[in-house]
Amino acid sequence: MAEQPESITVIGGGLAGLAAATRMLDRGYDADLTLLERAPFLGGRASTVDYKKYRLDLGQHMHVSGFEVYLEFLTRLGLGDKIRTQPRLEAEFRDGSGRRGKVKDSNTPAPFHLASSLIEFPFISSIDKTSLAGPLLSALLFNYEEDNRQVSFSDWLRRRGTTERSIERLWNQIIVPTLNAPVDEVSVPMGMMILKRILLDKQGGKLGRLDGNLAEIGDKASNFVESQEGTVRLSSPVNSVEPAEDGKWRVKLSDGELVESEKVLSAVPGHRLEKILSETTLNKFSRPFWNLEWNSILNVHLFFSESVMDREFFGFLEGTAGWVFNVDWNESDSGKHVCLTMSDPGELENLDTEELVDLVKQELTGALPRINEATMVDSVVLHQPKATFKPKPGSSSFRPSQNPEIRGLYVAGDWTDTGWPSTMEGAVRSGYLAADEILGDSAR
Repeated sequence: MAEQPESITVIGGGLAGLAAATRMLDRGYDADLTLLERAPFLGGRASTVDYKKYRLDLGQHMHVSGFEVYLEFLTRLGLGDKIRTQPRLEAEFRDGSGRRGKVKDSNTPAPFHLASSLIEFPFISSIDKTSLAGPLLSALLFNYEEDNRQVSFSDWLRRRGTTERSIERLWNQIIVPTLNAPVDEVSVPMGMMILKRILLDKQGGKLGRLDGNLAEIGDKASNFVESQEGTVRLSSPVNSVEPAEDGKWRVKLSDGELVESEKVLSAVPGHRLEKILSETTLNKFSRPFWNLEWNSILNVHLFFSESVMDREFFGFLEGTAGWVFNVDWNESDSGKHVCLTMSDPGELENLDTEELVDLVKQELTGALPRINEATMVDSVVLHQPKATFKPKPGSSSFRPSQNPEIRGLYVAGDWTDTGWPSTMEGAVRSGYLAADEILGDSAR
């Protein structure tokens, strides 16, 4: 059995890096572990920032009950009592005229538990609803995960009779928030995963959120790492990662400091990893992850003098389409702080803040008519550029494994080859997979 290495450096304190570090330490990895994070806080895209008197999460980060590994990770950190998940799936949708509809789990056994709500869904015609039968039945009867890798999910839907209206008003409202890309830019395996795990899975498709700020994830993980004699260093951006002649790795920080270790686990996004690795090291990857494309996410926060929203969240079907959240749900100020989360924002991310806020406020007045009487007291836009990779047809060939067979170097992140899209579940799974690779290599 090989001796355990004396040291490892984890680069990146998002969910993937935190999951990897805590799993290694939890399983008895007693090497000197240092976690480097460039931001002054942990959590990556699942974190919290301060704005004036507010603490704002970087996105509302809903989960589904099928995120088994992510939810286990939160529980292991001691956040199990903060996990709130619906007893059964229920999601409301609204359009610009204020019309409402629901997708709701009935008492009917799966896979027919959503049939009645889809039949009553008011935003598509009877013909559109009939067109849902083809893809739903195909997903039940056949396995397309190994085929159609160069076919978009939209083409797959259209070949089974799906109408354009149902793609616009239903399928994109499900796919865009979960995959941060429209059905035209989603591969069949990724689209099929959402279809099977949300629409057709009665137990796995229930929605939920973490009570409290997302900062608690980073805080709990940091406490765990340090309790196991690991080191967490914030505000420590990495400039380069290079192998040394003695077989170790040298991580150079932006201030010139060198951190040396026997193993390095990079848990930063692919577009950042490309910049910190040398061309020589990049050429050793069998999968060109630098060819992945990326999409942004916008969160538009509006603060009002009085309550304008009486539900926790709903899907918005017009213009700046996205999901609208009552951020302080169940608090005394419930309904005063509204956030519209826009996945795949396209040209909207090029608007200046004032213009985007005005547009969102105007478009939401139909769905939230109380906005007309309330005074908006503040607003802010949180922009997450290159938040997730686009799960386009063929993108799986660019996603590297957590162990790219480069001695001493490992990678994690929701963009790596997990079989999952860019989700919290994918991020945590990648961290666990990378940790297991490191532990396995240490045992050989």
